Amino acid sequence: MQVKVYSCIKCVGDDFIKYGKTNYGKQRYQCKFCKAINVLQYSYNAYKNDINTKVIQLTKEGMGIRSIARILKISTTTLLKRIVAIANSISQPLIPYYQTYELDEMRFFIRKKSNVMWLVYAINISIQEIIEFYIGKRNNKTLNSVVKTFITSKAEKIYTDKLRNYQYLIPKEIHSTKKIRNQRNRKEKP
Repeated sequence: MQVKVYSCIKCVGDDFIKYGKTNYGKQRYQCKFCKAINVLQYSYNAYKNDINTKVIQLTKEGMGIRSIARILKISTTTLLKRIVAIANSISQPLIPYYQTYELDEMRFFIRKKSNVMWLVYAINISIQEIIEFYIGKRNNKTLNSVVKTFITSKAEKIYTDKLRNYQYLIPKEIHSTKKIRNQRNRKEKP
């Protein structure tokens, strides 16, 4: 019997044959082209195709792990594994040569106020996007992890605040502590 319901996940073929049932009584189908076996309607929501996009969307909205798990009706453990898998699949963007960047740092706490951490990030001024970031203590190692990326990419200019550590890490020819004209508040969207 030939079933034409949806396209195959692996080869995007659309010819299927019935291929038995699962332990829970769900009908399985086999793709005629690549022989992949699929179930059309899973009982558990974590197997659905669009679950990763929903996880990304809800995470960007600022929802917590338990809230997302409750809304999507999946386990918190499964959700955490999905988030880690999604994070590992993200590739770092290419850093263009001869650009102007702004470096800044932001202080935050992990669990208690005595555990202070710093987020050092760099924004490409021309496209207003975060290009590089690093989390750690406020020391030269943390700052240098971001700075060295832009020195190797032959940055035209790097704007920073007047933190003394930057003057030892960034060459004077490309370093500036002056404010950029028409600088926007970073909280508003460009």
